[in-house]
Amino acid sequence: MKHLKIAFLTSNAIRHKFVANSLKKDNEVLVISESRKSTVTSNNKNSNSIIDEHFNQRNNTEKEVFANNDDFQTEFVSLDYGQVNTSEIFERIKSFNPQLMIAFGSSIIKEPLLSLLPKGHFLNIHLGLAPYYRGSGTNFWPFVNNELEYVGSTILHIDPGIDTGDIITHVTPKIELGDDVHKLGCKVIQESVITLQKIIDIVKDGKELPRTKQWIVDNEKYYKNKDFNEPILLKYKDNLKTGIVEKFLRSPKSIPKLINI
Repeated sequence: MKHLKIAFLTSNAIRHKFVANSLKKDNEVLVISESRKSTVTSNNKNSNSIIDEHFNQRNNTEKEVFANNDDFQTEFVSLDYGQVNTSEIFERIKSFNPQLMIAFGSSIIKEPLLSLLPKGHFLNIHLGLAPYYRGSGTNFWPFVNNELEYVGSTILHIDPGIDTGDIITHVTPKIELGDDVHKLGCKVIQESVITLQKIIDIVKDGKELPRTKQWIVDNEKYYKNKDFNEPILLKYKDNLKTGIVEKFLRSPKSIPKLINI
């Protein structure tokens, strides 16, 4: 099967490197990596240790699950977060002449980068099930809201909005005893990579990718970084301690509508 030239617009955490390195199998990949610092802050002088511990746990889980992905194993350009839309990056990607572009964890993509490729050849991986959960931390908040059925990802056709493009497919993980938000988050990414390979094969075959316009839901949830704080984190921990995973496995819930490729 022929190689595909893929421009991957992402960040610099281990999960981003895992996806980038997975893409390079049988493909030529250019990575545009934005270095991102945590935007979570708190006014409580004692809360940073709790919040830092949470993100350290995420980092350690990713190191364990995505072992041997400490670095990008393909050509990459490193830049500060928020700089992906500069003319220099546009020209760098254009000169690479990609056949497919994928965004995962980058800052918001704007014109003219949005329209560099033909319609349908620029995708976005959203960690969360759109249109139900949008914004940031969308696989954390289902643990807070007691809605584990909404843990997953959405692979979208990118558009100017935030997680609003037409849906190609949803991805959901297998939830098991002992899972927490970090373990399930890694499962979602692993399953997303498997699904992404199927999507790449469709593109290689010259076929059009499916698209489903997002529908309106009454209970749509949208979260920002500022919504995350110590009390919310403590509620997550309490839900985990009181058996949210065990309760879900005993009485699993379903979502009215999901799209599968």
